[in-house]
Amino acid sequence: MVAVDESHCVSQWGQDFRPSYLNINKFISMLPKRPIIGAFTATATDEVKNDIINILQLNNPAVVTTGFDRPNLFFSVLRPAKKDSRLIELIKERRDKSGIIYCSTRKKVESVCDLLIKNGFPATRYHAGLDDKERVKNQDDFVYDRKPVMVATNAFGMGIDKSNVSYVIHYNMPKNIESYYQEAGRAGRDGQEADCILLYGAGDVQTCRYFIENTEPNPQLTPEQNEMFKKREEERLKHMIFYCRTSDCLRNYMLRYFGDEAEENCGKCSNCLTKFETVDVTIEAQKILSCIIRTGRMDIIQLFLCNVVR
Repeated sequence: MVAVDESHCVSQWGQDFRPSYLNINKFISMLPKRPIIGAFTATATDEVKNDIINILQLNNPAVVTTGFDRPNLFFSVLRPAKKDSRLIELIKERRDKSGIIYCSTRKKVESVCDLLIKNGFPATRYHAGLDDKERVKNQDDFVYDRKPVMVATNAFGMGIDKSNVSYVIHYNMPKNIESYYQEAGRAGRDGQEADCILLYGAGDVQTCRYFIENTEPNPQLTPEQNEMFKKREEERLKHMIFYCRTSDCLRNYMLRYFGDEAEENCGKCSNCLTKFETVDVTIEAQKILSCIIRTGRMDIIQLFLCNVVR
């Protein structure tokens, strides 16, 4: 048997496409007899599922979907004026618990980790810029609860099965729902109640767009495919922004994104427990937009629209 873990990486429409996964079929074809092939992933839309079946040439496969819902996870989106202060408050409320804080850049990992240590929290760090020895040490310190708080980029987590992670806080917004759900899902693996908190700021959108626009073209793809991949990344980013801005049930939003059925109100997310007030700001928005349009700055216009759309 050949088992393909994180099989969404085989699809260029997945959130983490890796060209090396395309060589799996070449490897299988070199074997004297085609073995049984299993493909496993925790985050795949219907489109990606079909891609996995076709690219790995699975013959009449038994498709098992266990469902995406994790009832023990509480989802929350916060929009703090000062992220650092709010983060300290959140960690203080969970002082005796183990958690992961995800940041979008190595620089931010360093500054957030320093912030926590200065405030007396037993924190460590993980990102691709550290040497192998430090990464292994820091990872072990976290796994064995010597440093129960891990501050990391998305380079951390794959293959880590620490059961007592009781919260995952995203200091920055990820660039797609798939990545967010996979990273947030590292909380509560022991079945206990756990929190998944996203600290949203308008600047996160610009950071994600920068990463998408400055992604190096994949040499194994044609220029057209690279351009299509970039457009798909933009589409996924829009879904992530809407998740952060919606007043609808957060769990319902994510489950529907993955093609799962969900109740309109889960009663276990920040939106379901918040009473929203609807206010008509059409005239104010028109005045602001008119002013921005006169500047001719399309980037400002796009940012403004992202901030007013619900």
